Amino acid sequence: MRGAGLLLVLGLLQDKPALFEERGKLVCLIEEMKEKYQAQAGPVHEHLAGFRVEGGSGARYLTLYRNALSEALFVDKRFKEHELRLTGRVFPATSLLEVSRFQWYRDGKLFDVSYWCEVCAIRGVDPGPCFCCQGKVELRESPAAETKQ
Repeated sequence: MRGAGLLLVLGLLQDKPALFEERGKLVCLIEEMKEKYQAQAGPVHEHLAGFRVEGGSGARYLTLYRNALSEALFVDKRFKEHELRLTGRVFPATSLLEVSRFQWYRDGKLFDVSYWCEVCAIRGVDPGPCFCCQGKVELRESPAAETKQ
């Protein structure tokens, strides 16, 4: 069993959130279930943000918990273009993932992704206006210090 998978099992047994760190893709869970299992869904639907992790026994799906640290995954479409590494925790007896860190892969290399305000010189995780000056922020990527895959 992989390290994160073991942590997930141990967390579920202890009724505490389990640490999570995996590589995968952002998906709409409704569309994935419709395609994979012929689940009923209207042609127009609200997207249900999820994270698909491929493993030896097939794909595993987690539902993303929306909060200030994960907002970019819901609103910035550029995250769907990349394979991601998400870090966070999964709540007991659920497949609900609370993200505390996101990174993406480009050309096989891992990058830290953040939003930068040039005016205030502030780095953040929110794609919205700068919390200080309310000005526009720009997405920036930098090579991750850790190259774990």
